[in-house]
Amino acid sequence: MQTSPDETWATFVQDIEAELDAHRDRAFSDASQAFAATEAARQPWSRARVIEWLSFQTYYEYQAILFISKWLQSTPETDALVLLCQQIEDEGNHFNWLNQHLEQLGARLSEWTPLPEIVDWVESFYGSLPDTIARLAAHNLAGESGACRSFSSIVPFLPDDLQKTMRRIMPDEQFHLRLGRRILSKYCTTDEQRDRARHYALEVAELETRAIQAFNRKLATLEN
Repeated sequence: MQTSPDETWATFVQDIEAELDAHRDRAFSDASQAFAATEAARQPWSRARVIEWLSFQTYYEYQAILFISKWLQSTPETDALVLLCQQIEDEGNHFNWLNQHLEQLGARLSEWTPLPEIVDWVESFYGSLPDTIARLAAHNLAGESGACRSFSSIVPFLPDDLQKTMRRIMPDEQFHLRLGRRILSKYCTTDEQRDRARHYALEVAELETRAIQAFNRKLATLEN
């Protein structure tokens, strides 16, 4: 999806994004990056930390394939349907690329167990969203904006070959975010719909925060 330089989104979408940014600023004020403890922020990550983060990210891309595929069965908005099909292709590529890195490091996704807080966020919540407004507000607006923010801070601490792959992935994440902005701007035409979009986006912010805080605690144990 191409975006012209002067393309803008509905004011309510911009307001939700501002709330998400403020929430994340408060939640992670003691760490310079979402998945890195402060004391590790100025040096390359250890192999154990890279494997743990890469396992999470590979898992997330795989789960995104599954829950977006499920959404397609009940997406009556044909423009959203086509764009989500494009997104699934992206998620499939991301999963494949990251899984190759994971296996090159001698790890397997099948041997990694996500924390309960991550399952609540990525599998249970995203998998149960009822309609296009809820789904795109939760995942494409809130989830993908979080991914864009997280990736930009994490990339410098990864191995060089993985950095190249992440920089290949990041434009796709921006596309997924724009997809959410565009569809919500088009289909949220009433106050009730705009309020629902805000509700689902901010609910993700809470689930995401709990998951990342739990994951940070796990990462900290790898450095000891």
